[in-house]
Amino acid sequence: MTEEDFGFVQDVCADLNTGTITSIIVPGNNKIMGMFTKGNEIVIEWKNIKCIGEDVILVEI
Repeated sequence: MTEEDFGFVQDVCADLNTGTITSIIVPGNNKIMGMFTKGNEIVIEWKNIKCIGEDVILVEI
């Protein structure tokens, strides 16, 4: 298991019909593979978020 600091959450995507969050968006980094990028941003699907803490969000990639 490796650790990577993606930075702060910049934005979220939501399903407006259900009001649920579908993904979070963090700053992009060209070294990160296996994730969907949108310009210079990384979109992390909600299903990949494993734990949300006070100071950290753990994701599985």
